[in-house]
Amino acid sequence: MLRLLYLYKNLTRNILRTLLTCAAVALPIIIYVLSTAVIDGLNQFLDNSAKQLRLVTMHKTSFINPLPSGYRAKIEALDPTRQRIVSVCGVRWIGGKIEDFPMPLSTLAVDEDTFPTTFPDENLTEKEIEAWNRDRRSLVVGAATARQLGWNVGDRVTINPSVPPYSPIEFNVVSTAPLAKDPVTNFFRMDYLEEELKKVTAPEGWTPGGWVSFLFVKCQTSADLDYFRVAIDELFARSPDETKTQDEKAFMTEFITQFFDLPTNLSILAAVTIFVAVMAAANTMGMNIRDRLNEIATLKSLGFGSATIFGLIQFESLALCTIGGFVGAALPYVAFNHTPLRTFPVPLIQTLDVRMIVCLESMLIAVIISVLAAAWPAWTGVRLRVVSALRSLE
Repeated sequence: MLRLLYLYKNLTRNILRTLLTCAAVALPIIIYVLSTAVIDGLNQFLDNSAKQLRLVTMHKTSFINPLPSGYRAKIEALDPTRQRIVSVCGVRWIGGKIEDFPMPLSTLAVDEDTFPTTFPDENLTEKEIEAWNRDRRSLVVGAATARQLGWNVGDRVTINPSVPPYSPIEFNVVSTAPLAKDPVTNFFRMDYLEEELKKVTAPEGWTPGGWVSFLFVKCQTSADLDYFRVAIDELFARSPDETKTQDEKAFMTEFITQFFDLPTNLSILAAVTIFVAVMAAANTMGMNIRDRLNEIATLKSLGFGSATIFGLIQFESLALCTIGGFVGAALPYVAFNHTPLRTFPVPLIQTLDVRMIVCLESMLIAVIISVLAAAWPAWTGVRLRVVSALRSLE
């Protein structure tokens, strides 16, 4: 009990220093928990892509360069019986913006006849597929996008493309895809895009109709996936528009890495902030020990052994870092599980899933921070010579 009282007195001796140290530990823990949640979400997204047995064919030079839409028929001809290639769907990216809404949209034009078959993970109902086939202005909106913009089935909406000629396009929402694995991407019909393109004058250097950004090839088995990944590129070898074909998981991984390599950057950020937390906690413990050298010397003169002194210093560091670690783990867990933030959409990820196991891991990290931070101050206390310390008493 006396040792707990001594710990309490030490922690409350300089309240500001204690609070700042706890905050210095809490912030890296928050970053670690959120970074892990984002990385886990991305891995789940990529794992789902792998399960879909889809290939992505793009221009060999760069995905910025388009491919002729006629490539679809040539790929389909590789399997005329449709026993191995389920469907081929051309995709063209237009991005999109909404007035008075700052965030850009992810909107794709897709071949209307093969979209439902190629993207079964959109989980459209029969009624929604019928509406898609019937209405050339059909728009399937990602669930998170629909929630953010307040769009519902039956709404008439306008999207301003992010690519030339930037003319606004009107759509009819036929589905908000509540069961889709991708919560942010919107899909509309390629034939409608081609009609809209004929109405505008294309600026110089802009690609008009008859082209696609990618071709998604839905295969029957993983063996077919491996076979056609090679066969498609061989088909277009030495043509003016050579191709590069990958499975969807590899394509998405390369896309994420090429633009912002989020998993690696988040891991580095978490590691750096945890290192900073160790330095901050070690600095605090160092100052605490320097301020109390005479107290430690007095304790040793009263018969407290080196193990006790070492334990008191380590216990004080443990208390500081545990408090900070608990706050850092609890804040994101509560925020993303029990507040409106639980529905906050993240690109490629439906919502951040802050798991309890990650919070427990972060608490373990806080304990490791406490041990590292107090190692040198505790060793200093153990090696302290009583006579030398008491001589400095005024």
